[in-house]
Amino acid sequence: MSFNKLLERQIKKYLPEDYFLQEHLNRFIQAVNDSYEEYERDRKLFNHAFACSEDEYIKINEQLKIEAKLKHASIQHLKETINKFKVSDDLNYSETDDLTDIINYLEHELQEKKKADILLQQSEKRLRLALQTIDDNVWEYHFPSRTMTFAVNEKSILDLDRNVYEGNENLVWWQTIVEEDRPIAIEAFQKYMNGEISKHCVEYRVKLKDGSTRWILNRGGVISKSKNGKPLTIIGTLTDIQNYKNIQGELTATANRLSHLLINLQTGVLLEDEKGVVVLTNKKFTDFFSYPGSPETLVGIECTDLYESSTTLFKHPLEFLTNTARHLKSRKPVNNEEVKMADGRVLERNYIPLFIDDVYRGHLWTYNDITERKRSEIKLKRQEEKYRSIIANMNLGLIEVDLDQNIRHVNQCFCLMSGYEEHELIGKNASDLFVREENKEMVANKNNLRHTGLSDAYEMNVNTKNNDSHWWLVSGAPLYNDKQQHIGSIGIHLDITEQKILQRQLEEAKQIAEKSVHAKDLFLANMSHEIRTPMNAILGMSKQLQKTILNQQQQSFLEIIGTAAENLLVIINDILDFSKLEAGKVTLEEIGFNMHDLATNTSRVLKLKAEEKGLVFEVSVHPGVANVLKGDPYRINQILMNLLSNSIKFTQRGRVSLECMLYKNKPDLQELDIIISDTGKGMDEAYLKNLFNKFSQEDESIARSYGGTGLGMSIVKQLVELMNGSIDVQSKKGEGTTVTIQLSFPKGMESDLPKKDNSHVEAHILADKKILLVEDNEMNRVVAETILNQYGATISEAVNGMDALDALRHNRFDIVLMDIQMPVMDGLEATRHIRQELASNIPIIALTANAVKGEMEKCIQAGMNDYLSKPFEEEDLIRLIAKWLGRETHFGPAKITEVTDTPLYDLCKLKQITRGDEKFIVKMLQVFISETNNSITNLEQAFEQKDIKQVRFLAHRMKSSLNNLSISSAGGLAEKIEKGDWEESDFPALKKQIIALRKIIDKVILMIMADYAELITG
Repeated sequence: MSFNKLLERQIKKYLPEDYFLQEHLNRFIQAVNDSYEEYERDRKLFNHAFACSEDEYIKINEQLKIEAKLKHASIQHLKETINKFKVSDDLNYSETDDLTDIINYLEHELQEKKKADILLQQSEKRLRLALQTIDDNVWEYHFPSRTMTFAVNEKSILDLDRNVYEGNENLVWWQTIVEEDRPIAIEAFQKYMNGEISKHCVEYRVKLKDGSTRWILNRGGVISKSKNGKPLTIIGTLTDIQNYKNIQGELTATANRLSHLLINLQTGVLLEDEKGVVVLTNKKFTDFFSYPGSPETLVGIECTDLYESSTTLFKHPLEFLTNTARHLKSRKPVNNEEVKMADGRVLERNYIPLFIDDVYRGHLWTYNDITERKRSEIKLKRQEEKYRSIIANMNLGLIEVDLDQNIRHVNQCFCLMSGYEEHELIGKNASDLFVREENKEMVANKNNLRHTGLSDAYEMNVNTKNNDSHWWLVSGAPLYNDKQQHIGSIGIHLDITEQKILQRQLEEAKQIAEKSVHAKDLFLANMSHEIRTPMNAILGMSKQLQKTILNQQQQSFLEIIGTAAENLLVIINDILDFSKLEAGKVTLEEIGFNMHDLATNTSRVLKLKAEEKGLVFEVSVHPGVANVLKGDPYRINQILMNLLSNSIKFTQRGRVSLECMLYKNKPDLQELDIIISDTGKGMDEAYLKNLFNKFSQEDESIARSYGGTGLGMSIVKQLVELMNGSIDVQSKKGEGTTVTIQLSFPKGMESDLPKKDNSHVEAHILADKKILLVEDNEMNRVVAETILNQYGATISEAVNGMDALDALRHNRFDIVLMDIQMPVMDGLEATRHIRQELASNIPIIALTANAVKGEMEKCIQAGMNDYLSKPFEEEDLIRLIAKWLGRETHFGPAKITEVTDTPLYDLCKLKQITRGDEKFIVKMLQVFISETNNSITNLEQAFEQKDIKQVRFLAHRMKSSLNNLSISSAGGLAEKIEKGDWEESDFPALKKQIIALRKIIDKVILMIMADYAELITG
């Protein structure tokens, strides 16, 4: 579009490039251009006027008039347009027709509009930023187009795919409202459409994409209406009020709990507002004051009327009303005010004014019935007076002190105990008078206990007035006044000086007795250990002989040896732990046994000895005795062995008999009389009273002539009583003795009898299984590896717990065989690391030479699965491994081996393990000689350095190697060195043990090297 050149320069200078988009402004510019064009024509006409004729001038003049009218009309039209476009009144164009003024005014208005547009853009930007910053969602709904628009907000609580929804698309975002709450929003919109409301505020829940729901607050209002008053547009916000709802729910629940608590309290509660109107009360309150109806009926009543209607209930009604009015006026808390009722009850009430933000909002009354407490206080006071009178007449000193230990009251007995007169004590500090310096801290602690309401008794050494040392037994307690306020302490004192002297004498006697008992126990333990060592050899050789071919007589003799040895081992074990037997802690088995076989086996052991003395030995069992009874056959055998041995020992001619009679036969049990009689020397009637005492013998000549310790009959009596039986002894000097034992046993079945195992495990049961052997002793590792290889297992070795952990981290194993005592890390600690650090449940079996009681429990507590003591039997080890690997064991007949003589050492077990592999035997003997020489040398060095812990450890390591070669004498010495409680005073005895161990080891090594020349050349 082309304009006058002057106008074009003005437009480019003052107007924006998009001015033509504004219709009013475009028309205005066109009008201005027309005016410019007319002006140019006028100027040209004026210049041309002098050259034109009069007619032309007149014609032109007429034409100019017409154009002048048109110009004036255009200017007027332009003014009208300016008035419509006018932005401000800051500049006036003075209603002039001068186009220059008009253009200047227009330029000013355009600049103002441009500023206004910039401000508007900035305002819109701030508003948009604010909407994006706040958590609320701003929305606008346009009714005619049914368009819902949401402001862009990154923190929007709604998971919407877009911001504008038109027409039916509104259903998409309406579906976000929870179905149960949707009618709330619909109702609000319907009221808008019906013209019923111009603003709204509703709450409902919305669904999020993750399936959860949240509460929102929707607020809004109408911003434009149609001519008929219907809403055209409403605008509003959505606010997340989920946290508010959560808090509201918690507050409601808390308020309900508090209300329920107040209602059900055993304390009467009355809550009033600032106007004295009842807000809340409970059942206990209405019960206290006999108000009819429920507590809810009192809500809303003025308390003044409530109290005045109940004045007859109070013993002093005027006093009650006066005190109540005073409390309400002062608005200060009141505690423990007593209110006496006309019926004799005593109520205790508290007044609690309630202030919120320093503004008085009401008060709370609480009432408790303390009638029983007041009666108890009166009763207690009377009892106190009574006991004061009793104490005054007893040899008990009574003293009362205040909180600073100043004496307030003493009785006459305390004055006599302390040596002071009453006036010399009152007002003095008790601690300063009586408490020694070494006891002051203890007494201070006792006083602190009194502050906490605790009472106790204690003994204290004190000085009396004459500076004599006395012992007092003090029973102290806190002292309270009538208001239950702690005001001091009360103490009752008893002079126990004579008792303390007696106690000291008793303690000295006890120490002497304990030393004597310890000496006895030490003797019994040493004696039992000395017996146990050859017993192990006897049992071991008996088992080896059982594998050989024997004739019937040899088999019979061997069974006698085995039975006697096993029974003797039970007795030895009890003697070793005799203190347990004395304490009644011996446990009994309950297994099936045959009384006929038991009596026969017992008699076979002793029959030869009786026949050697020319005695008749008779055994009989009543045919009615059941084939299977349930009890402890080992303890019964122990009793019979003890009694029959005594009979044979003390009988020089005649007979010894064992009878088992059926006393009572019941459906499920039998009562038996077991009678042992002899024609021996008998006993005096006076001695029979002491027969069951420990270490008791009739006279010293018996010990010299017959031997014995005097423990036998004591053990018999304790075992019989442990079985809930009785024992009776009838004896006459020179005629003989009869012992009758009555015992009851439940009847059993054949299945209750213990099964004998005469089989062995088949080979290759451990095929394809990987076993980790953790053992620091090389000889033990070789033995175990040789055994396990014969059954198809793959063995990996570790010499301590640390190596075992490293192996388990890098390799897979099926089971672990774990020694207990090892250097670096022992087996128990290693097991705990396997279970906790490695989180492995691999089966772990403990292999240890320590067979003491409690060792298995330690292993199980550490996380091990099972336990086997060394030296172990080959088949016991294989069965145990197969059990934990879930392998079914198959059995075949036991193998028979040739008999070999056993001098100082025995290789039978080693040969059985190696199945006759001579090379392996030589290798094992080389390991034994090398390791044992090193161990005994290190043990001697540890002793010289007085490192007893290392001495015990080395002895433990040597024990299993010595036992594997059946060097029982050296093994026994190693066990004594390991188990001994060595004090410095015992070092000479320990040195003798070590020297003896060295001599046996040297002798054994020489014998082995003589028998195996390969060891010398190797």
